[in-house]
Amino acid sequence: MIPAKPFYLIRHGQTEANAAHITAGGELDSPLTELGRTQARKIAAVIHRLEIMPTKVIHSPMSRARDTANFINAALKLAMHEFGDLREHIVGEWEGRPWEEVDPLIHANIRPKGGENRDDFGARVKRVFSEFLPAHDGPVLVVAHGGIFHSLLHIHGQSYSGGFQNCHLHYFEPDPVCAAFPWRVWQFDIEGDNLVKRSAPFCGSALQTVAA
Repeated sequence: MIPAKPFYLIRHGQTEANAAHITAGGELDSPLTELGRTQARKIAAVIHRLEIMPTKVIHSPMSRARDTANFINAALKLAMHEFGDLREHIVGEWEGRPWEEVDPLIHANIRPKGGENRDDFGARVKRVFSEFLPAHDGPVLVVAHGGIFHSLLHIHGQSYSGGFQNCHLHYFEPDPVCAAFPWRVWQFDIEGDNLVKRSAPFCGSALQTVAA
């Protein structure tokens, strides 16, 4: 399994593909919308209020994640590292199709032509997190994709039916009490000029065990 070390994880800001409700995987480099850029600037404006500050910024090579990371790091001023294996789920011939058509195919673990199934993607995510988490002291901030959240759950035999909002910051805190998923996950909601820390539904009854 992935080393149970602390880290922050945030999905990129809204993209043109998100706004159009079409699939943008690891090969469709959909840019941020103006709303997406605003979302990134908003989290950058309050991220200094974290009690535990990140020590590095790790990001996907896709422009939507890289640009979001740059907006946030304008406030943090940390070293940045890009990892190719943090790109979104590669969905091959499904790129650009309506998301409601592609989502059930992904959950069925079907491998598209020219792409990855959930297990392929999970192996890639496990490999890259196992590479950078042990290499850094203190929690890194990972700027990536919604699929990364789902894959982290899938790797540990769990699933979550909810979605992951654009630019919603989460903190993964190692917690041995969570036997099914080795982190207690906190989410940070922007309320005015503050970041409000709340328990996120990724540990406990909201998780569902995936049948072997």
